Amino acid sequence: MVHNDEESWSPENTVRILIASDIHLGYLENDSVRGEDSFVAFEEVLSLAVQYDVDLVLLGGDLFDHAKPSPSCMFKCTQSIRKYCFGDKPVSVELLSDQLQNFSRVVNYEDPNLNISYPILSIHGNHDDPVGQGSISSLDILSITGLVNYFGKWSDYTHVHVSPVLLRKGETKLSLYGLSHLKDQRLSRLFLEKKVEMDTLEDSNDWFNILVLHQNRADRGYGNYIPESVLPTFLDLVIWGHEHDSQVFAFRDVKRDNESFCVVQPGSTVATSLAAGEALPKHCVLLQLHKKEYIVTPLPLKTIRPFIFKTVVLSEENLGDKKIKECDRVQEFLKLKMEEALEEANKMRSGNPNQPALPLIRLSVFYEHENQDFNRIRFGQCYNGIVANPNDILIMKREKKITKRTEKMEEEEVDIGRAAMEASDVESLLRSYFGALPPDRRLAVLSVRTVTEAVRDFVLKRDDGVFRRVLEGHRRRFVDALLDSTAETDDEVRERLKSCKVDLDATDESKLRVLIEKAAAKRHVEPLADDEPPGEAAERPMRGRGRGRGARARGRSRAAALTAPQPMPEPERRTPRRLAARKSTEWLHNLAAERTARRRRDSSDIELSD
Repeated sequence: MVHNDEESWSPENTVRILIASDIHLGYLENDSVRGEDSFVAFEEVLSLAVQYDVDLVLLGGDLFDHAKPSPSCMFKCTQSIRKYCFGDKPVSVELLSDQLQNFSRVVNYEDPNLNISYPILSIHGNHDDPVGQGSISSLDILSITGLVNYFGKWSDYTHVHVSPVLLRKGETKLSLYGLSHLKDQRLSRLFLEKKVEMDTLEDSNDWFNILVLHQNRADRGYGNYIPESVLPTFLDLVIWGHEHDSQVFAFRDVKRDNESFCVVQPGSTVATSLAAGEALPKHCVLLQLHKKEYIVTPLPLKTIRPFIFKTVVLSEENLGDKKIKECDRVQEFLKLKMEEALEEANKMRSGNPNQPALPLIRLSVFYEHENQDFNRIRFGQCYNGIVANPNDILIMKREKKITKRTEKMEEEEVDIGRAAMEASDVESLLRSYFGALPPDRRLAVLSVRTVTEAVRDFVLKRDDGVFRRVLEGHRRRFVDALLDSTAETDDEVRERLKSCKVDLDATDESKLRVLIEKAAAKRHVEPLADDEPPGEAAERPMRGRGRGRGARARGRSRAAALTAPQPMPEPERRTPRRLAARKSTEWLHNLAAERTARRRRDSSDIELSD
């Protein structure tokens, strides 16, 4: 552990902060084996705050695993906070900023009706974000009851404005910026459009500036993470939540001019997935701050369930006697790997009586062919009472050899399952799927960017009509392009469609949306001639080919039919879906009539020439 120099760092000028993130209270709470893991880890975090006698507890989001936690989960959370954070010890950190602006209420340790010894400050994450009527989250409930000081909540998602929480202890001044979770694509666009503003102080050099945020840090594709380069450079330290792998190490530093900030990524306190990153040791962090100098100290958690993750590639292993059935040889080999993993898990015992007994084991197995696969559930049942996850010990994946891509491979079906596993959201899945299609199966009319934008608007903005507008916009734009062209043959039509699609794909993203919206709103209305009856104009065929004598005769016959007495039709329920279907049907009939007229004209020309 790193200790501060008491001669140069006086206690009355030193701020001590315990930092944790991604507690995920209530994760698998109904599981008879793992149901208490998140609560046990949270209690250890709060006990460390008491042990190190900190001034503040700072949480980086996802305190709860669900936006609407169960009553049992809320009860256990409240019980732990009251047990460790309430008391008569005075809080020596003074709040200087507007409390109503920062927390929407009086900070709990200045509330005369509460006795708070270790105040908790928290932003929300993607698991406990505000939902439902009034956008109330679980943290709002903890805040109004005085258990947690909830900051960084947003109501305007088109422009983010961050005001710091200003704290002071002696000569040390701390400005704390909170950036609760926003969807990564949205926040990326806001940073790109310069719509994320953080208030800076006039004497900012005298303040230590910390930003707490809950976003993707690892590169998960364009727009699906927040690069460190977009964050303002006046920051001294960034506390990064949401990423579950703990990346902290002990260091002592002081920021100098023209230097970037340091990042502390505490990671989660409980394994919420059986992934390699979750198998890393779990920590919370002790931050000691004296003016502009600071010390970061990782605090290993000792009540975490041991977790061993191993990757096994069967093609690289000796499976033993080849006379035995291959799937049996694979199972025997994996049982040896399980014994090794159990031995490693026993070495991770901390001696804390609250540490769970049964470990988590995950073997990620890559096999070559189907003869090496077997019943994984039956394999896991052999370890009931030995491991905490007997039903999902194994994950079997087919090993794919790296071969030269051929034309035959391009014609194979797209592996949508693999694309779904690698995609971080539906938009990335769509882009990966359409990009992996062979050239002859790719979209010939629709723009992939517009389709993904429509999916995003439907999900985020609940825009039920976005798909109708996008499809109608594309249809009208391409029909206009065909009617304005001189394309006659099918090859010429396909070439014109291809050219129009290339133009759409090359259009800037912001201009593309406007272009499609304008096309969707366009109406093909032609002015009436002075001597043309309204009925004939209503049935007049579309501009372009097929407007010969036969077309005009059909128009006059239809006009005459319209002028004849007609029985009153029964009222029809006019829904948007039915109207769209009717428009599509009329367009197809018109297109078929045009092609029939063109063929008749071509055949008559041949007869005359003969």
